[in-house]
Formats: sequence, structure tokens, C-alpha cells
Amino acid sequence: MDNRQFYIKEFDNTYYYNFKSEYRFFKFIEMYVRTRIFDMKTFKKDMEMIINTVDTSNLPGYKRLLTEEYWKISDEEFDGVIEEILNDVQKGKTTLIENVKLFIYFDYLIRKGLIKKDILDVKTTFINGMNLSSLVSKYCDNVEEELDTIGIQDPSEDVEDVLKHFYTLNSKLKDRMYIEKADSIFKCIPMKMEEFYERFDRECMNIPIFKYYDVYQTFQRLSCASNEDIVTIREKLLNRADLFTKEIEPEMKNIRQLKQIIDDYAKDKENSIKLVMLTDFSKDLGKILEKYE
Repeated sequence: MDNRQFYIKEFDNTYYYNFKSEYRFFKFIEMYVRTRIFDMKTFKKDMEMIINTVDTSNLPGYKRLLTEEYWKISDEEFDGVIEEILNDVQKGKTTLIENVKLFIYFDYLIRKGLIKKDILDVKTTFINGMNLSSLVSKYCDNVEEELDTIGIQDPSEDVEDVLKHFYTLNSKLKDRMYIEKADSIFKCIPMKMEEFYERFDRECMNIPIFKYYDVYQTFQRLSCASNEDIVTIREKLLNRADLFTKEIEPEMKNIRQLKQIIDDYAKDKENSIKLVMLTDFSKDLGKILEKYE
């Protein structure tokens, strides 16, 4: 219909073609319109970005490049901002995800002839900076969302190399995060069982947390728990395996090892209620393992 085509054209002229220069995207609004959920965490993040860009002259160079269009940096400032960014990257002052986003900009600006540097030298600086940054950075769990803010169309081979290195480092950060989480949660056994149950239900049901904790330590803590707690944990694990079978599959190697440790411990032991509870625990671990055969 002609009137519909006219409306679409007017909409595009108003909201699409001038988007980069006149409109700012707010993730919290998009989420609210789409889901009717007001996400306070996303709202605060969006507002902090606005606050940080009120006076860009006081921002670090890398923040300026990430929060405003590069052409808003004056010609007189540009070379200085680029050198400042490279220096911060080299010293590990930027986070891993910021490194990736910055390199995508650098790759684009080098190809545009605005940065007079060799791309291989710049890539080496960024990769070394990422290695340093990974020592203090936190795991990024929303990579696609972060990268969508700048857009990647037909990434170059150099961008692909940096992305590959990022994913390797980010995976290690994920392991480190879960190792710390597992240590914190499993230490609640056997003395702080209420805290263990609350945190396990809230934080561990759909992640392979047993992959990140020493199996012998798991058995030692389990064997010190009360008989009632052993039964409760067993029931939780069975229910969890039914609900999140695929998600927790990576921990099955440790679950199998835990079952073997319990079976070895139970051999030639005089029977007791605790031993019966542990033996039943081992049998139910076997039921869980059967799901993956």
C-alpha cells in the first residue's frame, strides 16, 4: 500500500539514516520494550556510560574511542589519543573485552589511513596487552552483546586472530571464576549447610560446578556431613541432572571419579548408617552417569 511505503520511508529517514550521529541506543529500553522487564543492572550500565561521556576531555583516550564516534576527536588531538590508547593497552589498563573493541577500531582506522602504523605491530601490542590484562580482568559472559555495540562486518584476518585469542583467554577467566565459586560454596560443607543449599540452588544448578572442585576434597567434605545432609545433597543432584542434563555434562568426569572414590572407601568397611548413606549416594551417582552413556 502506498501509505504504508510512505510511513516506512519516513520512519527510516527519521530514525535509521541519522542513527549514528543523532540517536543513542539504550539496551535497557530495548529489553523493556521486548520483554516488559526493567533491568536495573542494564539501566545503571547505560546511565554510567552517559555520565562518563558528559565531559570527554577528562576521559582516558580508550574510553573516548569506545564511547563516542572517532570523528568527534579533533585532528589536533587524534594522534595523541591513539598513542595514549596504545600505551594503556600495553600496560594492561584495559579489560579484555575493551581490548577487542579497541583493536577493531584500530584495524578500521589503519585501513582508512588515519593511523600510520603497521597492523602486525599493533596486533602484537594488543595481544601482549590482553595477556597482561587477563591477570586482572573478569570473565565476560555477554560477548556478543558487547561486540554488537560496535558492529563487525566482514572482519579482517587480524581481527579474527585477536578475537580467537580473546576467546581463549576469556575461557580461562571463566574457569578461574568457577574455581573460585566452587571453592567458596563447597567450603560450606559440613559446617554451613544452609548457606551451601541456598548458594547451590541459586548459583550451581545449571553450571558444571563439580568440574571445578577437587574430587578428593568433595568426598572428604561429604563424608563429614550428617546423614540427613548426604541424603539432601543426593536428592538435589538427581533433580539437577534431570533438569539440566546437557548443561552439567562437563562435570561427569569428576562425578565418575567421585563415585569410584566412594566405592573404594566402602570396601571392607564395617557397615554403619553413614556407610549405607554413602553407598546409596554412589548408586545415585551411577544413575546420573547412565544419562550420558
